[in-house]
Formats: sequence, C-alpha cells, structure tokens
Amino acid sequence: MSIAVIDQGAELFWFVSNALLQDELPLKHLSSIVAGENYILQELPKIVVISGDDSSLNAEKFIAKVRNHVFARNTLFIVVTADTSPEYKKSLIIAGAGQILYRGKGYNPSPKFFRNLVKWFLNFKNPDPQLIEFKPVQFEIEGDFSTFGRIGWMSSAQCYIEVNLDLNEGQSIELKNPLFDELDIKEAKLTVVEKNKIGRYYQYSNGYLCRIETKHGERDKKKILAWVESNQDISKYKPIKVLYYEQDVKNREHIKSMIKLDKRYCARGFANLDNFVDELNYQLPHLILIDRQLIQDNKTKFEPLKKFMQSHFCYCVTYDNDGKTNLEEFKKNFDFAMHMPAGIESELLESMIEKLDAKLMSTQQDDSKHKVYFNKYSPYSRMSLHSHCKMTELAITGIGIQLPFAMTSYCAFEITSQGFTHMSLNRMQYFRSFINKKLDSYVYHQCVFMGQTIADNELIKTTVEKIKLSSFDDWKTNF
Repeated sequence: MSIAVIDQGAELFWFVSNALLQDELPLKHLSSIVAGENYILQELPKIVVISGDDSSLNAEKFIAKVRNHVFARNTLFIVVTADTSPEYKKSLIIAGAGQILYRGKGYNPSPKFFRNLVKWFLNFKNPDPQLIEFKPVQFEIEGDFSTFGRIGWMSSAQCYIEVNLDLNEGQSIELKNPLFDELDIKEAKLTVVEKNKIGRYYQYSNGYLCRIETKHGERDKKKILAWVESNQDISKYKPIKVLYYEQDVKNREHIKSMIKLDKRYCARGFANLDNFVDELNYQLPHLILIDRQLIQDNKTKFEPLKKFMQSHFCYCVTYDNDGKTNLEEFKKNFDFAMHMPAGIESELLESMIEKLDAKLMSTQQDDSKHKVYFNKYSPYSRMSLHSHCKMTELAITGIGIQLPFAMTSYCAFEITSQGFTHMSLNRMQYFRSFINKKLDSYVYHQCVFMGQTIADNELIKTTVEKIKLSSFDDWKTNF
C-alpha cells in the first residue's frame, strides 16, 4: 500500500513524510504530471496526495483522468491547496477528490489529522472508530441532506441507480435529475424494488432497481416514455461485465488499448487477487480474464471462483503472455476455467464478448428498446438524492446527524442549513460519512468535514467553545 505525492517542490512531500514517520508506508515524490501518471499506472498506489496550487498539475483534471483508467479507478486523492474559493472546492469534489486540506503562509494541516485520515482511507469500508477525534457539543439543528449517484438506465416507470446509501426494499427517497427538469416533472422520488441483483457499472457501494413516482403519475410516465422512444440513439447498453487481473504494467496498458468504448461491455482491472472474492460479489462479472502467473502465486485465493461460477452466469479465461506456467497442469487442476496457451488479443476478446452477449440475451428478455442506458459522461446519468436530516452534534472535525437510512463509510454528501449560516459559514457544507449506528427509528452517523478552510475551522472552534461555555440553547437564542 504505497502513497504517491505529486508536487513540483519538496515541501508537500516532507509534510507527508513527517506526518507518517511512525508508519511503514512506502512514499514516492513525483514532481510532474507525466511522472505522476506513469507512477500511478505502474504501481497503483492506494492514495495520491497532490498539490492543488500548481497550474501545471491541474489537480481536478488529473484526478478525473486517473479515476477513469480501467486499472486505477480505486485510487484515492487528497488535495492540499491554498485556494479557498468555493468553486475550486466543488470542482475537486466533482472530479473525485477524497479530501481537501488547506495550507497558508506559515500554516499546514494538522499532521495528526492527516495521519489518521490516511489510515481511514486505507481501510475506509471498515474504519477504526477511534481514528477521527470527535469531541462534540450539542447541536440540534434541522437540515437538508443530499448525496450524489448515477442512473444506469431509465424506462417510463423504473430506473437502475448506484449510490453510496444503504436503502431497504420499499424505502423511498427524493430524486433530482436534469431529465426531470427538462420534462417539467415535479416531486420525483424513487422507491427501492431490488437491491444489488446485478453487478455495479459505476463505483458506488450499492445498486438498486427503483420504481419512479411523481406528482402527476400517468401523465409523467407518458412524458418519460416519449423521451425514451425518441432518444434510443443515445442509449449505451453494456450488458457484459469484464474483470481483468494482470500484474505486468506493459500488459495492463495493452489490455487498456483493447477496450473499445463503443462495444457492449464495461471493464474493471486489478493488479492482484488480494480482494478477489469481494470483487466477484461486488462486480458480478460475466467474464474474467486473468494472468495465470497471478494464480500460480495465489491458488487458494483463486479457488473460490469455482463456487461463484456454479451460481452465476460467468466464464473465466486464463492466459500467460510469457509462457512461464504449465498449461496442462492448469487444465487439470482448474477445469472450471478455460486456459489459453498465450495472451489474449482484441479479435479473440471481441469474439468472446459477442458469444457471451448472445448467450445472455437467449436466457433473458431483451427489453433494452424500452429503456435508455446512459453513457457515464451523460449529464442525464448524474443525479442527487435528497432527504430531511437532523444534526445532533458539532465538533471541530465534523458533525453527528440522524437519517432514515444508512450511508456507507466514505460517502460524500452535502447539508444545507441555516445553522451553518449562523456560524458565519456557507449555508451548504460538504462531508464524508465516517461511521454509523442503527438506533430505534433512524441511523446515527458521525461525519467528517470536507474541504474546510483555515477560516472555517476557526469559526467552528469559536462556535464549539461558545456552546461549551454556556449551552446550545443560549447559543441558539443569540442567533
């Protein structure tokens, strides 16, 4: 688990190095975008710390580019910057920054907070609750919650979404999307029908088949149906999910060159089998292409694939570009997979995809003509989900909130509230969910501020101290 630091100067690298002095984490300093990109694609570091102040780096474009690479999608970014403009912060968050930390003249982020942030990011699915210091005061303020997700496809009555929320079947939530604005559809909400029945296309924790409900139900269905029927040309149906497992950098680049955006499959790539079973259950792939040398070194990690294939429509093909493995031995020991004598080229891959597609369509009803499948770059694929929330606690590092559902750890979201305005902050604040706990009628979340400037931190500290000295009711009375 290495960490890369990208900055022309050495100051940011030395800050990271000193903050992580107690940890045995390999660090690498890169001074240019070209060197940074080459290192990331070769070594696939878990975390990249990048300067947001160097125009030659262009952090937001670089983050978006790397996170769209088939093998580097899971890279997490921490941006350190002196630019405190709300517009820049929002652009970094949209690009995929995991956290934004501010520095100024004679001021750097807290080394302790940075170190704990890194530890959280290295294990964000199951974080240690003690990592983020949380000394809250009472802060019972109402707010409006919103988080972001993606729409995979939409029909007149249903859609498939991916989001970092843990919703239950039958649960409803308010939806906002550019298409509904264009069609003048009011009060749209989604009700969950099924959860995680197909593998994820985007990178969110959960996928849901949802029923669309609106203010003028039947009339709005006709609007959506007419739009779907007249926009089939933009539909990008990709029913086949492919997973690549390749450790050699040259071969990973060759694989990337074979992936065609206009074909009916989507691809994810990994450099090892460390989380093989989790990746199978998350992606639910139809085709797995794997370098036999990885299996040779990790046979016990590979063997659970046999059980997975018995209950899922999935094929596995192994290959060996260098001819270092015994083909006949693999045929004998792993007869549930197909084994190629050498590497895989574009023609063979596309032939396999066509056969898989035909077989999948023969076992399932093809209703794609009644849906529009959105390209990931389409504005229609972007959505926000909204709910009322109640804040209960305020600390220097974050807040405690109550919601009718759970967010997964690391989920990014916004809260809009007059409570922030009365702290002299912007009315809308960004957060990441840290830990949650199911209580009687709601789910409690401890959340971490995202992108707080030096001035913001001082305002929060002042508010916390005022509430400590008197009480929350006194502070609220003096709004």
